[in-house]
Amino acid sequence: MKVIDTHVHLFPEDVEKELLNHYVEISGQSLLETPSTLAGLREEYKEYEVLKYGILGTWESTKKFESKNIRLMAESDIYYDRHYFYSYNGWLAKLQREHDDILCFGNVHHDDPEMAGELDKLFGEYRLAGLKMQPCMMLYTRLNDRRLFPAYERAQAMNAPLVLHTGGDPQPGREIYGHPRDVDDIAASFPKLRIIMAHMGAPFFGEAQEVVKKHENVFTDLSFTIDYNEAIKLAKRHKMTQVANISRKDFNALAAALISGFGFERVVYGSDFPYASPRDAVKGLLELDIPDEAKEMILWKNAKEILGI
Repeated sequence: MKVIDTHVHLFPEDVEKELLNHYVEISGQSLLETPSTLAGLREEYKEYEVLKYGILGTWESTKKFESKNIRLMAESDIYYDRHYFYSYNGWLAKLQREHDDILCFGNVHHDDPEMAGELDKLFGEYRLAGLKMQPCMMLYTRLNDRRLFPAYERAQAMNAPLVLHTGGDPQPGREIYGHPRDVDDIAASFPKLRIIMAHMGAPFFGEAQEVVKKHENVFTDLSFTIDYNEAIKLAKRHKMTQVANISRKDFNALAAALISGFGFERVVYGSDFPYASPRDAVKGLLELDIPDEAKEMILWKNAKEILGI
C-alpha cells in the first residue's frame, strides 16, 4: 500500500523532549508512545510504502528554549505572560537535504522584522517544498491577515503549496483564528496558489466544504480527524458532546460522508504525527465505506499531483 503523509511534525533533537512535554502541559493533549522522531515515524509506517513525508514547520512556546536549531521570530502578551514564536526553517532544510523521502514546509511570522529575508532563505537557500501557517498557535488576527499576503504571494510565485491550519486547536477558544471561511479570501486573491486546509476545518466542516467547492486551488487533509481515538479525545476537550460519545461505526460513517462531501479528488491523507498515530490513521481510512479507488487517491495519488512529486 502506497502512502504520502502530507502532515507530520518533527522537532530539533536538542529541544524535542522539553518542547513536547511543555506542549502537553499547556494543551492537555497526549502524545503517542512511539518516539517523536524520524525513526519513530518510520516505525509507524513499517507496513506501508511511504513515498514522501511532508514535515511541517511550526513552533509555539510560553517559555524560551535554548537551541542551536531555532531562532526567535516574535513574541506577544496576548494570552499568556509571554508567548514566543520560533522558526527552525534551517533545520528543516537540513532534514530535507539528508532524506530523499522528506519534503519540508517552512513558516514565517507576520511580526518578524526579518520576514522578507526569511522568505528569501526559505525558497532560495533552503529550497523548502512549501509554506505552513498555524494561526491558532501564532495568534494571527485571521488567516487572511494582509500582513501575511507577501508570504502567500511568494509561495504562489514559487509554485509552492501552502498548508493552512484550519479549525480548532488543542486549546479551546482559538478556533476563530483558523476559520476556513477566511481561506475564501486567500484562494480568490491567489488563484494559482495550491492551498491545503488541514484537518478538514474541524469542527467547521460545512464552511470548509463550501470553500473547497468554490475554488479549484483549495484542497483539504485528514490529519487528526481520521484517528478515532484521538478525535474522540479532542471532542471531549472541546465539549463536542455529539462527537465525544459516538461509536466507531457511526464515526466511520460520518467520516465517509464528510470526505465524500469534499469530493475524493480534493482530499489528501495526513496523520498529524506525533499527536495522532499514522498506523491508526491509515487503518481508519481503509475501514471507511468509500470506493477502493478513492482510498488510493486520498492516500497518495492526489498528494502526488498537488505537491508536484
